[in-house]
Order: sequence, then structure tokens, then C-alpha cells
Amino acid sequence: MQYSNRELVEFFISYKLSQRNHPTPLLRPSDAGQRTEEDQANSWPAHHGVEAVKSALIDSGEQFGFLFTQSFQDVASHLSITPDTAQQCFKNVMDELFRDGINWGRVIGLFVFGSAMCADCVENNMSEMVPHIADWMTVYLDEHINLWIQRHGGWDRFTEIFGKGMSARRSRESLKRWLFVGVALVTGLLVGMLMAD
Repeated sequence: MQYSNRELVEFFISYKLSQRNHPTPLLRPSDAGQRTEEDQANSWPAHHGVEAVKSALIDSGEQFGFLFTQSFQDVASHLSITPDTAQQCFKNVMDELFRDGINWGRVIGLFVFGSAMCADCVENNMSEMVPHIADWMTVYLDEHINLWIQRHGGWDRFTEIFGKGMSARRSRESLKRWLFVGVALVTGLLVGMLMAD
């Protein structure tokens, strides 16, 4: 089943901002909350499927966080992001993150870094950048990652690997396998970004 990358991006950013007590309507302040109950009822089957994907994103994002979130937040905070440099900074980090290929751990990394960048912007009085970062995340997923996701079973496969339906042991093993693939990459990313300052 096809899912909207934009919906997943907005969900994950909102979730991470709310964890840090930041307002979540920053993504779409003009139309936040305008979806009717009838709209939600009419889309229940797809909505039900996407809820499983969102749950798996939260679970994998939290596990990723135990390993890398501080590192990604350090990258975001050391990039000296301004409204003029934010898009190029985001692109540079994404290009580095996916330089050696794509895997589910790196896809999770895109969500974690993008949300860390959003939180950094909010905390530095640049809340207006949040919807732009959501746009860049969505475009990067759509243009660079989406074909890989489809070839590897789509977001439903992601849910099978990282969702709550799996046994706890298998889930931990899969998660470690996907996330540890990125350890050297994230370390290199940090060193490269910090040395460039």
C-alpha cells in the first residue's frame, strides 16, 4: 500500500516537537485541525494502515534515539543554521547520510535528523523554518528514497520489520542490524561536519 511521505514526515516532526514541549501546529498553522470526522471515517482502511507505519516509526525512532539522537542534535546545533543556510545544510547532511547507499536505518536517520533540525530551529526563534524542513524531508524522500522503499516492500515492509507485531527478540535483532550499519557513517558525518566549521 502506498502512503504519503508528507503525512509520515509531519507526524514524526509533530511527535518529536511535542516530546520537547514545542507547539505542533507549526507545520500547518493555517489549516491545522480542519480535517473532519467524516474525512477520517472515509479514510479508515488507509488510516488504519498508516497508523501501523507511524507506530513503527516511533518505535524505531526511539531506538535510534538511544544510539544517535544526541549525535544528530549535535550536528544540527553545530551547523549554525540560519534561514539562508538551512536548506543547504539539510541537503549536505542527507547527501552524506545516503552517500554509501540506502537502508532502513538511514531512512530512520532522515526522520530523526530532520526533526532534530526542526527542534533546533524552534529553540533558536526560527519556528518559521519548520514547515520548510518538512518540505525538504518530503522532497528528499519522494525524489531520492521512495523508489528504494517501494523496491524493498514499501512502508508495509518497514512495519513488518520494526512494528509491534513482531516478537520482541526478532525486533531487537533487526533493529540493531539496521541501525548499527549507520554507526561509522554517523561518526564520520559528525567529524566531517564539525571539522568543516
